[in-house]
Amino acid sequence: MDLQPNLLVALEGGGTRSQAVLMDFEGHLLQSFISTAVNTNFVPFDQAQQAVLSAVKNVLDSAGAVGDKVNYFVSSLVGPRFGKETFSDLCPNTVYLYYPEMSVVFAQAGIYHPHGVGVVAATGATSWGVRADDGRQLSLGGWGSLLGDEGSAYAMGLSGLRAAACAYEKRAPVPTLLVEAISQHFNLDIRNFQKELVFLAYQKPLSRAEIASVAMVVTHLAEQNDAMALRIVTKVANDLAELILCAARRIFSPDECFDVVVAGGLINAGELILRPIRPKIIAEFPKSILKIGAEIPAVALGHLALYNLKEVGC
Repeated sequence: MDLQPNLLVALEGGGTRSQAVLMDFEGHLLQSFISTAVNTNFVPFDQAQQAVLSAVKNVLDSAGAVGDKVNYFVSSLVGPRFGKETFSDLCPNTVYLYYPEMSVVFAQAGIYHPHGVGVVAATGATSWGVRADDGRQLSLGGWGSLLGDEGSAYAMGLSGLRAAACAYEKRAPVPTLLVEAISQHFNLDIRNFQKELVFLAYQKPLSRAEIASVAMVVTHLAEQNDAMALRIVTKVANDLAELILCAARRIFSPDECFDVVVAGGLINAGELILRPIRPKIIAEFPKSILKIGAEIPAVALGHLALYNLKEVGC
């Protein structure tokens, strides 16, 4: 007698990494696996396809699960879509569902019928506005590192690197330990900081994800009241607030009540990021409710799909 429960695979990913999770129909997380980037603005299509194949194969293998027991396969990928043509050998009996990134951001805060503004501040930054009453939607940002991504970890990391270059030449407007911290982060010889950082940036070269990783260095120094790091964090937080407000102004009036969901790795900095954002939003939209999208994106995607399958039937 086959006692293996019905299963759901949720696959989420973007320009830094992808993740597959295996869940049962009660929403319990059984296994997860992280793979590489899938956004085809930054990686070739074939590489993205191999990344998602690796994620799904490994999550099934790690759980000892049989692919033909996967009833639903739900995905939300920034860039490509992969379905039956990619996964039919692994999951031959599944139904494929797709959700946009906006839905996942709201779902990270447990919101499955969104009415408000959602923003993701990760390697890149994008905001969305959606009205539940009339169906209006919009998105702002998402231009990538060359054209935008204000309010993102990439923007913070790049600002940190540039500030360290100024500090090394004693051109920084305020005191900072960014040179020492970035040397430690990338294992550079501080005595040869310029040559080694230039080589790392241009010859290696540094990837978007590696530049974004410097955001952790900046926020760590800001927590220690490093003056330059605090300036950078405040600038990025203000940019993120403006991304939220621009979306809100387009579809909500100041006296309306709606949710504002902030999600993404940069939000792990907590009040360093949230403190400058909160008063700006309240000043213009006093009835808005700020919520944190804390659930892992792939898990939130799975819960969203299960909610719709059970409550809505689709």
